[in-house]
Amino acid sequence: MKARTVLLPAVAALSVAGHVWAARAVRSQRCRLAQARREATTDPLTGLANRAGLAAALDEMDGESYDLVLADLDKFKPVNDTWGHAAGDRLLVEIARRLREPLDGIDGAVVARIGGDEFVLACPSPAPMAQILGAEVIQALAAPIEVADGVAVSVTASVGAVHATAGEDRSRAFAAADAAAYEVKLRGGDGLVEHNVLTELPEVEQRPLVRLRELAALTHALGVAA
Repeated sequence: MKARTVLLPAVAALSVAGHVWAARAVRSQRCRLAQARREATTDPLTGLANRAGLAAALDEMDGESYDLVLADLDKFKPVNDTWGHAAGDRLLVEIARRLREPLDGIDGAVVARIGGDEFVLACPSPAPMAQILGAEVIQALAAPIEVADGVAVSVTASVGAVHATAGEDRSRAFAAADAAAYEVKLRGGDGLVEHNVLTELPEVEQRPLVRLRELAALTHALGVAA
């Protein structure tokens, strides 16, 4: 009996330790998986959603109406060419910070960087508010941005806005926003155009082939047929 009274607590202690180790292992695995998901859906430079993150956010809006704004920065390349890629990165990080502000606190909203100098804002919205959101994007970029010590640049964007109602094809919504932004670009940039998802969009067909391929790749990444 004495041997048992010594061994049983020891066995119990080992069992508890085993359960603690197993629980820690499960938590560690969950943390690793969560980290992997964050890395897979986040743009590493700006901390915004990437294309996969945008797709996931739009999936959450499935069945809801939403506003979609595409902002294509004007003349971003000269910043890199003149002051270097570090300056360009600094510019993008600050733009990302500013673009978060219009959607701050709105459940289900997302801001994404989908290309080197392209950003998308989307948020659930029963009523059409895309034009207002697009105007807020332009306002957010109004103040100059410091890209190097003693060097500040003014940034503008060609902004396309769309209000998509529940059930409308996502690829059509992105095509409309892209066509609207391109229309602004053709006018010299620094402006906003709103399109309706159901409007005929000849501008899309006139886009350069390379841009059409980029748009097709984007809609494919978002889980829809372009």
